[in-house]
Amino acid sequence: MDWRALGLTAWAAVACSSGPTGPSEDVPLGRAFTLRPGESVTIESTDLIVSFEKVTEDSRCPADVTCVWAGDAVVVLRVGEASLELRSTTAPESVVGAYRVRLERVEPYVYGSRPIPPEAYRAVLRVTRS
Repeated sequence: MDWRALGLTAWAAVACSSGPTGPSEDVPLGRAFTLRPGESVTIESTDLIVSFEKVTEDSRCPADVTCVWAGDAVVVLRVGEASLELRSTTAPESVVGAYRVRLERVEPYVYGSRPIPPEAYRAVLRVTRS
């Protein structure tokens, strides 16, 4: 039995079982940051909290396939009191009050033979003044 693999599997199960968290850190306005589903950050020098809720759709063209259309990943965020759906290709940004929220990218990238578990997604975001 490979004990390293067993330990890694147990660690992954514990890490993925945690629920949503409160704001874990302050992020400077204008700097890109990465969130996992259920994570939140506060934008420095503002009262704005950004939370990544989930990916509701992922139709991005797999890296190992030739596609006619690039596709979209749809990310649901909570920004302050607003709920946003940003699309990786067709609608990557939205304005909330005095701030512009941009979805820089969704990770990991899609491969045709490997489905992405919901907890494995990452949203790379940037918040600027609008």
